Amino acid sequence: MLCLLLLLLSVFGSSHQQCCFPSQWEGIEAGVMETVQPAAKVPISTKFQYIVSVDYTKHLLALSGTVVTAGKTSQIRIIRDFTSKVQYTLDMDANSCTKSLLTEREVSCLGTNGDNSTLIVNTYLGAGTQKIPISVYHSTLNGYPTTMSVSEGCIPVGASFHGTDEAGNNVIGSLGFSSITPGISNNAVFSIPAMCIAAPMANTVVG
Repeated sequence: MLCLLLLLLSVFGSSHQQCCFPSQWEGIEAGVMETVQPAAKVPISTKFQYIVSVDYTKHLLALSGTVVTAGKTSQIRIIRDFTSKVQYTLDMDANSCTKSLLTEREVSCLGTNGDNSTLIVNTYLGAGTQKIPISVYHSTLNGYPTTMSVSEGCIPVGASFHGTDEAGNNVIGSLGFSSITPGISNNAVFSIPAMCIAAPMANTVVG
């Protein structure tokens, strides 16, 4: 389930327009996801807040923060290596690490022919002198149909997604980004602990 909580929002169509994210950036990603298991009547709610670090030059993504699922709080760290196509998920409370095959493709730009995303509308958030121009794209994230909004400079603002996961659960969620800054303040966020490198590859396929 944690693999779903990773980065990146339909109105009326427009032509493709390319938007490329900053080559390196950091910020806060927070959101909620509801999961309904087959035959279940009550959804399982998951809330999360991560510090997210993205380096497209090295094809790495790191998340570190808190995940609350069905009332249980966990401290989680995730590292995605798009070069080796592996995701490492660390449960900091249990001091354990899972290594999984990463099939999700790294997406550094929206509105290009290769990522199947489409510019839906150019609009704005807020009102009057406080409004912020945004562009809204329809794309695919972690295998889910996703609507994503970005501000000027292709800075992520928020996203919503829905679909069915590998276990047959129905999933819907949304997330927002804040406090985004350019660059990577500490490359140690991408350091892979020895126990993760030594861990066997799990059957789980991420993406």
